[in-house]
Amino acid sequence: MSRPQTSRHDAARIGLPSPGTRSAVLALIAGGILMTAGCSGDEDVPTGAIDADDVDAGQVELRDDVLTVYLHDHGDAIAERFTDDTGIPVQIVDMSGGEILARIEAERANPQWDVVYVQGHGSVNRLYQEGQLLDDGWQPDNAARYNDLGRQIYDQDPDAAWWPVTVNAPALLVYNPNCADTERVEELGWDALRDPAFEGKVGMPDPAISGPAYPYVSWFFEESMDDGYAFWEDVFDNGVRMYRSNSPVAEALAAGDICVAGLEEPNTYGEVEKDADIEIVYPAEGTPGAARATGISADTTVADDARAFIEWMLEADTQTYLTQIEHRNKYFVPLVEGADPNELLPPNEFLDRVTPYEFTDYEWAGDVENEIKQWFADQSGS
Repeated sequence: MSRPQTSRHDAARIGLPSPGTRSAVLALIAGGILMTAGCSGDEDVPTGAIDADDVDAGQVELRDDVLTVYLHDHGDAIAERFTDDTGIPVQIVDMSGGEILARIEAERANPQWDVVYVQGHGSVNRLYQEGQLLDDGWQPDNAARYNDLGRQIYDQDPDAAWWPVTVNAPALLVYNPNCADTERVEELGWDALRDPAFEGKVGMPDPAISGPAYPYVSWFFEESMDDGYAFWEDVFDNGVRMYRSNSPVAEALAAGDICVAGLEEPNTYGEVEKDADIEIVYPAEGTPGAARATGISADTTVADDARAFIEWMLEADTQTYLTQIEHRNKYFVPLVEGADPNELLPPNEFLDRVTPYEFTDYEWAGDVENEIKQWFADQSGS
C-alpha cells in the first residue's frame, strides 16, 4: 500500500503549514478529491471522509495540520457532527478494519494518522504495546462516565493509552431458514459451520480485510490454540466461502447463496430491519464480544485536537447520535452513561439478559493476532 505523496515529517521542509497550526488554505486537492461531508463552516477548511483509494492513488494529500482519523464506517456522519460540535476540522480516511491495521503497519516508520478508531480492542491494545500510541499519561475526562459494560474493559488497565467506545458482537450465528432448519442450527450451535449438511453453504468475512473478523475467529482459539485450528480446519474442509467483509456475507445469506454464517451484529440487525430471510441463534457456548476502541498516534502533531476527538466520542450525545443515523453500524451497545442504544439491540426478543457477549483477553488477542491472521491467509490463499 503506497503512502500519500507528502509525508507529515516532510511538510515543513517543503513549505506546507507548520504542524499544530490551522490554515484556511485547502491543501487536500491534488488532481481530484472526495469530500463527502462538506466543510466546517469555513469553506476553505476541510472536514469530511476521504476514500482510502483516493489517498493511495495520490489524488489526495493528507494535511499535516488537520486532525486525521483512520476509521471504518460512520465517516461522513462523524466528520460533520464532530466539526459542528467542536469547530475542529477533521479529515477521515474511511476503510475496512483490516485495511486500517495493515495501513498503520505499512506507515510504521512515517505515520500519516492522528487517531485510530477500529473494531477489536485487542488489536488497538497491540498498537499500544508496540509503542505506536501516544502514552503521555492523559486520560479523557469522559472515562469517568463509562457504564458497567464500559468499565468491564476500561478498568482492566485504566492507565492504558486507548479507550473502548462501543461494543457489539463481531459475529452472531445466523442462518437462512429457507435452507437451514432452526432445530438443527440451535442444536449444533457454532458447530453448524462445520456440519456436512451445509457443505459449501457456509460463509465468513476475511480476517485480513474485515476488522470484526479477527475478534470473531480468534475467540475460538482462546481456550486452546490447537482446538481453534482444528475447528477452523473443519470449517475450511466444509467449503467455507470467504468474503471481503460482512456486507457481502449478509447479502449472500439473505439470497440463499449460503445457509449459515458468522455475521457481525450490526450487519445482522441491518438485515433484520429489512425483514430479510435471516434468523439468529445464540449458542449455549456463547457469543464473542469486542469493543471498537480508539487511540492517538505517538507521532501526532495535533495532540490537542486528537484528545478533543476522543472526548467527543465518549460523550453520551455523540453515542446516542450514532445509534440513530441511517447506517448499519448504528447497532452497537453504547459504553457511556446516558447514551441510548438503537431499539433493535439487546435486550430484545432474542435475549433475557443485557448482552450475550463473552470477551476474549485482549492482551492475548493482540499477542496472537499476526499468527492467526497469517494462518487464515494461508488457508484461503490470500
